[in-house]
This record gives sequence, C-alpha cells and structure tokens, in this order.
Amino acid sequence: MKFPDKKDMTAKDILFYVCVVLLGLLALNIVLRLLPPAIFLFLILAPPIFVLADAQERKVNRPVLWATFALFTNVFGLVVYLLVRPEQPTVHTCRNCGGVIEDRFCNCPWCGEKVDRPLEKCPACHEEVKKGWKFCPSCNYNLQQTMAGSENTAKTA
Repeated sequence: MKFPDKKDMTAKDILFYVCVVLLGLLALNIVLRLLPPAIFLFLILAPPIFVLADAQERKVNRPVLWATFALFTNVFGLVVYLLVRPEQPTVHTCRNCGGVIEDRFCNCPWCGEKVDRPLEKCPACHEEVKKGWKFCPSCNYNLQQTMAGSENTAKTA
C-alpha cells in the first residue's frame, strides 16, 4: 500500500488513517490483555506437546500416556521423560551424498545410490530379519540353516 503525499491527502484519507491507527491500538490492547493467559497456556501445554512429539519420533511405547503424564506433572514429567527416554534412533545416511535415508528406502532419494541394508528377508515368510538372528520372529523359521547353506555354497564355489 502506497501512502499518498501530504499535499494529496484529503480529510477523508486522514480520517481513514486515524481509524486504522485506533484499530491497531485496540488490537494491541486486546493482545496485551490476552498475552498473560496465552503465556500461561503455553507454559502448561509446551511440555506435553514436546513429550508427545519426541516420543512418537523415537517410537516410544505409549506416547500419549507419556504426554498425559507430562500434562499433569508439567516440568517434573518432562524431566522424568527426558531421563528415561531411549537414545536417539540411528539415522541412516547415504554413503554417496550424505542424504538422510529412511529404513524403507531401497535407493537414496537424493542421488539414486543403491542402499545397503543390514536387514535380510526370511526365506519362509519374507519378513525382514536382522543378521545374527537364529529364528524369524514372525514364523519361527530356523535362519541358521539358511545361513549355513549359503556359506557352504560360497565355500564350494
């Protein structure tokens, strides 16, 4: 919005700008009256909102329960949560470009590099299993047979 020059201003323009300033002051008065309750509300709601977001990010069991605990105990609940929460989950990065890669990605979304996964598939149910596991947690398949079979074929080749 461009303000008119002093010589181009009419009484109507002056009245308009005075009304705008008065409305601004009225809004400021309303905001200043609402500011203390808003600050109080922020101080009450900030810890449980932080706890809920952090617990969901870290995949903590029952994040809503932790947030409710922090809501009723406020800073004390926040401190308890911070003391007992698990370590930050490991972030996988691309070895080529350094971009962040989610667990479900097969290729880097930033550079297209193939992602090496420490997870393997169970031969029976095709669920992901970690290296070193002896049995599949989904179908109880003996993973040692598969590992031993693949090692024997690698040694004979």
